[in-house]
Amino acid sequence: MPDGAEPFGQSPETIAPLASPTADRDELSTSSPTPLFQQLHRLAFLILLAALATAVVTPAMGRPKPPKPVADMAATLVQPTPPPGPEALAMLDAAIAEGRLDNARALLAPMWASGVPDVQLRAAELALAGDSLPEAAEAFTGLIDGPLAAVARQGLGIIRLREGKEAEARPLLEQAVAADPGLARAWNALGVLADKARDWPAADVAYGKAVAAAPQDAGILANRGWSHLLRGHHEAAERDLVAALKLQPTLKPARTNLTLARAMQGRYQEAFLLSDKTSLATDLNTVGYAAMMRGDLSVAEAYLNRAMTLNPQFDRAAWANLQYLAELKAQKLREPSAGAPPR
Repeated sequence: MPDGAEPFGQSPETIAPLASPTADRDELSTSSPTPLFQQLHRLAFLILLAALATAVVTPAMGRPKPPKPVADMAATLVQPTPPPGPEALAMLDAAIAEGRLDNARALLAPMWASGVPDVQLRAAELALAGDSLPEAAEAFTGLIDGPLAAVARQGLGIIRLREGKEAEARPLLEQAVAADPGLARAWNALGVLADKARDWPAADVAYGKAVAAAPQDAGILANRGWSHLLRGHHEAAERDLVAALKLQPTLKPARTNLTLARAMQGRYQEAFLLSDKTSLATDLNTVGYAAMMRGDLSVAEAYLNRAMTLNPQFDRAAWANLQYLAELKAQKLREPSAGAPPR
């Protein structure tokens, strides 16, 4: 062993001095080590121990860590999306109701991963608003057995009505309002079905429930106005249509039907109060038709001819009305005593 070295692992305090190779060594060589010599021994031992520890620990620290298991990485990357709050859903509902469908799609996208029924319902309503009827029907059907069954049946019933499948629409809509009497759109659709069947008492009940559930819905008021027009209740129709246009001034069907309701009361000039350059030709045709139905054939002819003049394209509706007007005039000449056509 080299001079000054000590066995690794033993405490320097327990190491005896090295024996002298000869008995005649001088006293300095055979005497016990001085305190300074002992301190040097301890320092050498500590340096050796530190070097050994560094040699053992450094490779372990430098060794690359094994990668996380794939399952752990997937759990880290795919975090469950919390369900949207009431305010987010309300914003989405408003975008769909107002026809801002691109905006609605952007709002829906980050909610989709939550997978909650409320989000699936909005996806179905968005598809319905965009006239993607097969997609909407599939989405509503998936919700029929869940907590949103009534609203899902309402949506599916409306789709079947739009598809002309009235026999399938009716039970779905009736089940919807039985489960939730406050579903205005289901009542409105039942009113449309009643109009088609000319079941006026049922139409009154359905539209009354719809308006009570959603008094600010211009479309429902406009539909009830049309129902009154079908029955010849022109003043009642005018009231509903005026109310609808106050809520939604750009609602075209309500504006056109209001023109008809006023013209059918013989208020021809007043019927044009809402007309502008883009609608005048159509309104002239509408007023001409109303005058024809009232038996004012000369007035009708004047309005229909003017509609043909204003329309830069061939106005098939005005032309057809003129043909019918010619037949009525011919019939009147043949039968001078014949009364006006039923209103």
